[in-house]
Amino acid sequence: MAAGRWEDEAAFALLTRIDLPDGEALLCALRHGVPFDAVELSTASAAAELLAMSVGDGRAMAEAKHESAQNNDRVALLERLLTGLKETRDASALLARAAEDIATRIGAGGTSIMLVEGNRLRVRASVGIGVPLGHEQRVDEGIAGWVASRGERVVLLGPVDDDRFHGSDPQAGESVIVPLRAGDEVIGVLNVKRPTGDEGFGEKLDVLDAIAGDVARALVAIRRIDDLEREWRSEVALEDVMRHAAASDAEAAARTAASSFGHHAVVVRAADGTLLALHAEDKECREAALEASAKVEAPPGSGVRVGVARHDRPYEPSEEQLAGRAADALGLLAHAGVESAPTRHSGVRVLAVEDHPVMRLGVRALLEREGLIVAGITSTCAEAVDLIAENEPDVVLLDLGLPDASGPEAVARIREVSSSLPIIAFSVERTPEVIRAVLRAGANGYVSKDAPSTQVIAALEAAVQGLTALGPAEARALSRMAEAVPVAEAAEDTAEVEVDDSEPGAPVPVREPLTPRELELLRYLAEGYTNKEIARAMVLAEDTVKKGVQTLIAKLG
Repeated sequence: MAAGRWEDEAAFALLTRIDLPDGEALLCALRHGVPFDAVELSTASAAAELLAMSVGDGRAMAEAKHESAQNNDRVALLERLLTGLKETRDASALLARAAEDIATRIGAGGTSIMLVEGNRLRVRASVGIGVPLGHEQRVDEGIAGWVASRGERVVLLGPVDDDRFHGSDPQAGESVIVPLRAGDEVIGVLNVKRPTGDEGFGEKLDVLDAIAGDVARALVAIRRIDDLEREWRSEVALEDVMRHAAASDAEAAARTAASSFGHHAVVVRAADGTLLALHAEDKECREAALEASAKVEAPPGSGVRVGVARHDRPYEPSEEQLAGRAADALGLLAHAGVESAPTRHSGVRVLAVEDHPVMRLGVRALLEREGLIVAGITSTCAEAVDLIAENEPDVVLLDLGLPDASGPEAVARIREVSSSLPIIAFSVERTPEVIRAVLRAGANGYVSKDAPSTQVIAALEAAVQGLTALGPAEARALSRMAEAVPVAEAAEDTAEVEVDDSEPGAPVPVREPLTPRELELLRYLAEGYTNKEIARAMVLAEDTVKKGVQTLIAKLG
């Protein structure tokens, strides 16, 4: 196109469009004397396309470098979080490290992390901000509260003069407040303030969101680890309480319950109000626990009323289940005869083989209460074989339903390593065929798992003395077999050890075998679970559990 004059000559121009990623531009060429031809116009168009591509590639490279730098910051922070998880399982230490790293990597003059605790937000980590650790506010208070309540990020570009958002640092200037999310739940708030660079936080919002997610996931992992460790410690503590209670050591049982579960006083009464155990660290808690134990009703089947108290913080609803299980464990005091010393037997070394964890606890408590020495307690036949040579037990109490061996096979495997070691079979099965097969495999006796504890102890001691020990029900079952050896002939080689069924408190032998479901229910009852807990564990209605308990009582006499 003609473009006027260039001094004393005619001027000519060439224009072509450049398509850029965010708009359009023009490429303009000027010269004088000679007009542009079609070839030059085509060349200019190609040059415009190359220029557009170059601009696009340059911007893409710049964005990639920027994103890479942000990802590097995130990766570095994530590595530090993972290292923190390995080195410490303490949430406070992890958050302190995270706040410091975020401030350094993001270029913030101040960083804080607040966690939701009930209806409060509490500062758990702070760098460069004059807010002390432990500072708290309502969840609906201030900008942090708004973010925690709404779950939305807030970006501030200057001081806040809105009374609704008047927080602890109104002169913070530019700041970003990001929610810490665990799924759909907001568990805290990340706050970065006062950028140290000229570009501010505007280009770092996405990486801040990603970092907040990483911090939240690390917190969830720590909380899960804490929950698992707390559950494990609780189970160990409950086992200790059960051992002391089964051994009639009321003082130790109450003291262990208090120290393990955060009580300052524990009081245990019998159903009639008789004081069975008392442990108190101060008078105020002692009086409170005594009053509570006097008012509460004994749960069905427990036989005890338990009162607990502490003075540093109120009890939370989430503690109810654990407190109930501790009370059930202390309930053994009502059945152990606290005021009378238990009968102590000679120090017979017993190796118990039982795969069910609840039964293992009960067997250990029974043996230790009766003065027998637990030479070992295993869950498989293979473990038992290894322990026989190592621990040299005097007798084996052998469950017949092990995961790696059952019935006569379990007896035979132990006989392979010791031909003379006495073995007492311990099972819920009571059919004559099984009893006969186990005795033929080399067992020295057979006791049902629903037999009185005195019968179990008598069978173990009889086996050590070289006798064949059978309970009354097992002996009657064998006598009914057509091919059974007459009692008169068997008397030359064996001696039947029986416990007087008229002994006070001894249950009548069962007349019907327990079903697997009834056995599971019995095991939960032995562990001290309440009807509500059993219903939840067995996925049943609570009324169904109550009827099952009544059926058990009828079968067990």
